[in-house]
Amino acid sequence: MQKARPNLQILVLNDGFKGNLNQSLGIAQAFPSPNIKIFDVHIKGPSYHLPSRKGVYPLLCKLLSFLCVLRLWRYGKILLKYLLKEQDGLWNKRYDIVISAGSILSPVNLIISKNIKALSVNIMVPSVIPLKLFDFAIIPYHDFVRLKNRKLKNIIVTLGAPNCITDKMLESERKRLSAFITVPENKEVIGILIGGNDQNYRISVGWVDGLFKELDVLKERYSFILTTSRRTDSQVISFIQKRIEGDAAFIYAEFPGYSEYTCYPGILSLCDYVFVTEDSINMISEAATSGRPVLVLGVERKKKDKQLVFDKTLEKLIEKGYAEYLPVSNGMNTLVEKLKEIKNRKFNKLSEAEQCARKILKIIQ
Repeated sequence: MQKARPNLQILVLNDGFKGNLNQSLGIAQAFPSPNIKIFDVHIKGPSYHLPSRKGVYPLLCKLLSFLCVLRLWRYGKILLKYLLKEQDGLWNKRYDIVISAGSILSPVNLIISKNIKALSVNIMVPSVIPLKLFDFAIIPYHDFVRLKNRKLKNIIVTLGAPNCITDKMLESERKRLSAFITVPENKEVIGILIGGNDQNYRISVGWVDGLFKELDVLKERYSFILTTSRRTDSQVISFIQKRIEGDAAFIYAEFPGYSEYTCYPGILSLCDYVFVTEDSINMISEAATSGRPVLVLGVERKKKDKQLVFDKTLEKLIEKGYAEYLPVSNGMNTLVEKLKEIKNRKFNKLSEAEQCARKILKIIQ
């Protein structure tokens, strides 16, 4: 394993998925005084789709992964140079660490890092490549419990997802959002983060209607700030937009994919409490990183009796004091009582990116 220099030169790979980039960038920014270059990876050739997921996946990354398994780094470089639409001086610059997240970028990370003699940091479990090939493999807890070999020394386990949320960012975004909305002085603010459908979860108009009926009970004492995600169903978004139109209790709302810009970190910074749906570990982690009291809202499941690996993560988050959970089976009509509970509790602040950077530095310095 190569030793890193004091002022780290960090290459962050971007596959176009915002959640993946935020995880990689969060860890990169957590190193002391890093020099960070973001490289957008565009792979030529055919692509495929995955069920219940947005975006396309380049097919030839599978071939890159095969070359990595065989440790054919030089041939991998030849193929990658052909497949990349842009090179941007990639092979001639000096980097200490290459960071990426997700299966698409895992072979790209390895081929680049091996050829430029940099440390490889991969977030999440790749589909084909053995974890031992990376210098550091950052694995979420829900994936770690399913690994056959949990004793690899290069593994760093995270409970939530690393992200870019910092106190400095929250303060800056608070000022930006406060410039064009008014927060009533006599009310506390609840932030509402609504995710969307995937292979495990479903957020329907009926579920959202139940949530809003409970929010109606809270209007006299609370104001609301709301955001959806890019996965939120269009019918759900239309329902929310009609439901909050002209409602003074909702002092700000944005809808990624529909709104012109985002003030997402500002939403977290202005909240006294955060309600977030259970389908998104990323949003839950960002909420917990903000240091606000977090209530995770259970949503409809496509397979009602199936235990999900994410349930283990939620259990740990609750056990360690980062969040509280309202199962969908409890019914939305218990939301008001649950809010009273979290008002009297002290919550811990999640800091996954900082902990990952600290553990890496401890080994390489």
